[in-house]
Amino acid sequence: MSILLLLFAPGIFAIYWLIRLQLCLSRVRYLVDTYGMDRKKLRSLSCKEIKALRSSIDTLGHANDTFGLEDLVRPYRA
Repeated sequence: MSILLLLFAPGIFAIYWLIRLQLCLSRVRYLVDTYGMDRKKLRSLSCKEIKALRSSIDTLGHANDTFGLEDLVRPYRA
């Protein structure tokens, strides 16, 4: 049983990191398509920072704070 675990562990680990990478790329794609942000400017951010940026954008969007939303999005626009 432990031999099978040793054989499958790298594959499971690789699948886990591929899923994380796809989630991060999906968040970037959403920000680029919806708000017209530049991919090169978002590339400098980590995945956690992109997640925080998107959640703060969603919070401001639900609060109907257009000026705060524009101030948050403007540095990352193309």
